[in-house]
Amino acid sequence: MLVAVALTSRPPQVKTYGSYAVSIQWPGGPNDVDLYVRDPSRAICYFHDVQVDQMQLEHDDLGTPDGLRQGQTERGADGAAEETPGQYVVDTHLFTRGARTAPIPVSVQLWDLQGDDRLVKSRTVYVTHTGDMRTRFRFTVDDAGATNGFSYVPVNLMQTTTTSAGGA
Repeated sequence: MLVAVALTSRPPQVKTYGSYAVSIQWPGGPNDVDLYVRDPSRAICYFHDVQVDQMQLEHDDLGTPDGLRQGQTERGADGAAEETPGQYVVDTHLFTRGARTAPIPVSVQLWDLQGDDRLVKSRTVYVTHTGDMRTRFRFTVDDAGATNGFSYVPVNLMQTTTTSAGGA
C-alpha cells in the first residue's frame, strides 16, 4: 500500500495500513503542484483518480497566497496489507503557476512506514512553467516488500493518463 504525505517541519506520523508514503513540498504561494504515482500495474493515482488500486491521494493542496507550506499526500488504500512488487514512478506537475519569476523547488520524499517512519529517498527538482511535468524518481519494491533500487528515467505520467482516458 502506498501513502503520500504532506510534510510540515516534522516527519509525518501517518497511521495507515500502507507500507510506503510519497509526499511533496514546495514554497507557499499561488502555485499548484500535483503528485502523480504509477504502480507496477501501470495504474496512476493523481487528483483526477484519487483512489486507484492500492493507492489513494489523501491531500491535494491547490496553493495559497498566504505563504504557508504546501504539500500533497498519497497513500495505499485502507485494507491492503502490502505493496505490489515492481516499479513505481513518482512524477510532479506544475498545474498552475502564480506571478513568480524564479524556478519553484519541489521536494519529493519516499517514506517507509513499516515500524518507525523512515525517510528512504528525498529529491528536489525545480519546475519553471505551467505544465512542467518531471519524473522525480522511480523505485522498486521487491517480493519481500523492501525498496531495492532507484532510477531517474523520465516518463510523463500525464500523457499516459490522457492516452488511457481516450481509450488508445
